[in-house]
Amino acid sequence: MAEPSIARVFTVMLNPAIDHTVRVTALVPGSVHRALGQQVEAGGKGVGVAAVLAALGVPVTATGWLGADNDAVFTEAFAARGIADGMLRLPGATRTNIKIADAGRGDSTDINLPGLALAPEALARAEADLCALLQAQVRAGDWCELAGSLPPGADAAVWERLARALAARGAHLAIDTGGAVLGQLLRALADPARGAVVPVAFIKPNRAELEELAGRALPTLAGVAGAARALCRDHGVRQVAVSLGGEGAVIATAADCWHAAAPRVPVATTVGAGDALVAGTLAALSQGRPLPGAATFGMACAAARIQRIAPGLPPRAEVDALAAAIAATPL
Repeated sequence: MAEPSIARVFTVMLNPAIDHTVRVTALVPGSVHRALGQQVEAGGKGVGVAAVLAALGVPVTATGWLGADNDAVFTEAFAARGIADGMLRLPGATRTNIKIADAGRGDSTDINLPGLALAPEALARAEADLCALLQAQVRAGDWCELAGSLPPGADAAVWERLARALAARGAHLAIDTGGAVLGQLLRALADPARGAVVPVAFIKPNRAELEELAGRALPTLAGVAGAARALCRDHGVRQVAVSLGGEGAVIATAADCWHAAAPRVPVATTVGAGDALVAGTLAALSQGRPLPGAATFGMACAAARIQRIAPGLPPRAEVDALAAAIAATPL
């Protein structure tokens, strides 16, 4: 008898970035600062999620679009981290994003550039090539994360077409985009007038993103829980984890909802915390672990990540110990 295939994860990103992080003692607007140090690395939600998945031993491929002129930082990062390189190279240069890490506050200020601007014909060709690549590689049961922002000229319809093609392959969809695009995409995939309804397996909005989707402020856990369950009920989302920073996360399906408190750990940086939460949750979901345990494992990955300036995770035993300390309480 053939052994069952292992579910793989594909992170699909259309607008990755080179992250240039500069560390300062304290960020004071309008002042001259002496940097404590800097690092330049391959960035974007899909890269961050893929790096954590690879560290957890999950087979992961990074796909999407890269500028051919400065792709070396990505090529080297994928090779070093054990990420399969499925990126398409397009003419031009990938954008650079600036992150100013404030050591005193333990947070960062981001300045994100717009990305590759493609003419309509080039954008259509790039989308067709990416769709063909995904259809050739993705098989039923794989997980595909649609990650990050869109480059200039692209809109939510690009994500919708890719999502429908992946769903037709039998893939589980996770969506990790923000702003108005997230709402547009969820509504489009749940609209029977646009074709077959496409279920979304997992999303991880933060409180502000959930408030934008709900169209109202959500200052209480009960409000967050209600809005999260409404996403499942009204938009066909099967599983939601709403990140609440120091308040932990609200975890929801259409039938159940939980609150998980964040573990108290020293914070070296908040950079990469959201990606680690998504990656840890996807790793657990791809291995058949249900909510809330899958999301609390993701929270443990995030808690491990924020204790380190350098990218990556500590040994797996430390992550598992953090996960064991996170309790999910029904709401």
